[in-house]
Amino acid sequence: MSRFEAKVIQKELDSGKLRPVYWIFGPERMKSRELIKRIQKAALGDQTPNDFNFEKLDASEVDAGTVIDASQGFSMMGGTKVVLVRNAEDLKQQDLLADFFSSIESHHPVEAAELANVVVFVSKGFDSRKKALKKIQDTVAVIPCEEVAEPDREPWIGYLAKRRGVTLKNEEAIVLRGLDPWSLEIVDQELAKLELVGDEEELRKQVLLNGVDAFARDDFIDAIFCRDKKRVLKWMHLFCEDIDVQLPILGLVSWNLRHLKLVLLEDKTRSRSGEKRNMYLQRNLDRWKRHWTFETIQQFEHGLFEIDFSLKNTPLLGKGLWTSLL
Repeated sequence: MSRFEAKVIQKELDSGKLRPVYWIFGPERMKSRELIKRIQKAALGDQTPNDFNFEKLDASEVDAGTVIDASQGFSMMGGTKVVLVRNAEDLKQQDLLADFFSSIESHHPVEAAELANVVVFVSKGFDSRKKALKKIQDTVAVIPCEEVAEPDREPWIGYLAKRRGVTLKNEEAIVLRGLDPWSLEIVDQELAKLELVGDEEELRKQVLLNGVDAFARDDFIDAIFCRDKKRVLKWMHLFCEDIDVQLPILGLVSWNLRHLKLVLLEDKTRSRSGEKRNMYLQRNLDRWKRHWTFETIQQFEHGLFEIDFSLKNTPLLGKGLWTSLL
């Protein structure tokens, strides 16, 4: 046994075949999550994961003996049980684990019904120079989830966009290819925003701020709505000096504020509007709303109006107005 490409394992899973042990590692977390979902689907079928057929362990909190015990248990609902071990690089006594894996009769793919347990390890890295990990690699299916190489970014962007039903313009695809840092998770988050704003052309331009770090932009907006002055000041120089960046960020702040105002109104009236919100936006709104009242929102709206008016007339005033407002 040795390292396998993710697509080889995916092909096995799609045909309903499972291996008793998988070790998934690497920086590309979305690939890891997709593999785990497919393993879970192949093992559990239509069963809902619960305490009887799905066990989660954190290797920073348990030892190899606990993992081995879990790997020998049975699903109380019949069928295959899935054991997920996160932070596997922190697991102590890995040599015991290697010996246990060596004792398993076969590590080849079989029908799910033939396995009582499937164990999935997830780690940041996998150093096969270590004696225990080298022995594990020689026994189980080790799957690297490496960063996507630059030439392969475009097809991945196309795949993620299609999955979300987003039709990308050429200039939008170029921005997504050039994001720094770059990962499937970051790209999917940007596509989620495009999905949310739909065909509103101006908002689409504002969502994809060319030349600005996506993490910095999102953290700046989050800091504003968490009313975290220290974090706001950390990023202010990136967003409040250049007129070409100020106007788009102003549009994004105003758009999020409109949704936040609606959420506060819904909570007050115990109603639900027909606004389309994806999970990413809803999660943020649920965190932000405790920091605001209708009064503070109205004050903030007025401040944003002043910035908008001033930027379109005297752009150099922008930074001072942002500082006063935030």
